[in-house]
Amino acid sequence: MATLKLYNPILSEATKECYWFCDEAGTSFKDVDEFINGIPAGDDNIELLLHCDGGEVNEGWAIVDKLRSTGKKITATIEGNCASMATVVLLAASERRAYPHASLLIHKPYYPEYTLADAYRADDLESLAASLRDDEQKMLDFYVERTGADRAELEALMNEDKFIGMERAKELGFIQTIIPAASASAGGPNSAKSAAWKQQNSITNNQNSMATKTTKSEDKSVLRKALAALAVALGLEAPQPVNYELNTESGDTITIDKPDGEDPAVGDSASPDGEHKMPDGKTIVIEDGKITEIRDAEDEGDGGGDNGDGSGNDPDSEALAAANARIAELETELADARKNAKTTDEKRILNLVAIAGGEAWLVKAKSDYKPAARQTTTTAAGEGKKNAAKPQSRVQQRIAELEAAHQKTE
Repeated sequence: MATLKLYNPILSEATKECYWFCDEAGTSFKDVDEFINGIPAGDDNIELLLHCDGGEVNEGWAIVDKLRSTGKKITATIEGNCASMATVVLLAASERRAYPHASLLIHKPYYPEYTLADAYRADDLESLAASLRDDEQKMLDFYVERTGADRAELEALMNEDKFIGMERAKELGFIQTIIPAASASAGGPNSAKSAAWKQQNSITNNQNSMATKTTKSEDKSVLRKALAALAVALGLEAPQPVNYELNTESGDTITIDKPDGEDPAVGDSASPDGEHKMPDGKTIVIEDGKITEIRDAEDEGDGGGDNGDGSGNDPDSEALAAANARIAELETELADARKNAKTTDEKRILNLVAIAGGEAWLVKAKSDYKPAARQTTTTAAGEGKKNAAKPQSRVQQRIAELEAAHQKTE
């Protein structure tokens, strides 16, 4: 039996590259396809283990279709959380089970928050809303088909956006079996079992409450940003200045005064003045606060050739001197490169992230469902409350580390 572990967010290959840069992992359709192609001939069983909070809708559907197209018997086990798009992948299995303290959550699909750099007209927003409603109905159709539950009941549960326990998941048909604890001693005290159940139920209820609050908070944030963009469009507020910074090959930075997502171009306002060699080999020339030229790598040269200046200098001597000077430069550059903790690839990736939208783009590129915001503690009365300290995602932590390392090298 081949075992497929779905323990990371469901992401496209493009989003996975961003997660890799931030030391986080994801599972894509390509990963599942390679897993299936690696199953030995004659092995007609797939064991699917889930502890996943969902991810990208289109990537999830592609994984479901690929699994079902194999014709193999698929058995799925919920080992922890199974939320959002992971519940759709769960239903690709014909036999579904879960551990007693696992949790399951279904909710309506949504788009992540956007920055003010993104502009949407009324037609655009209506198109996005129609697409979300289509995705919602598609998920409901699949839930009803695979679980046999009442459509109205499932839709109401999606509206609540909350975790449910495995007894409820079994009633709805998401699983058929709850796996008993193999280490449980027969005839144990009922009071101990009751206390354990109350504690788990308290934590689950607190997660449900936090899920609803997080969703409402995100909705309000999106509304505030939309209203701010509308105020700028109507001329009620001045547009906020937009710019981003790019790393040069030498480790310095240049500032481009234009919105995120747009490549530097001749005529853009930028600083500081000078010729700046970039990690991708291009050279950006800035004069009087404007980009006057962007030279490709193949356009760069040392200006060598015949001695045509009429000076009467020996061409061979000049060529030898230039070669020796170039060797010395290369040796210095090599020594500096070895000392430099930030590789050219890292600088290139940082520039791509800056152009795409910087930290805001990294945050919104995360999977659709974000359980990290549901940090909880439990009081003596069994009630949960949000931690006073605001949690930091691994993306934000990684960015902070990179910024600190960059400051040290300056």
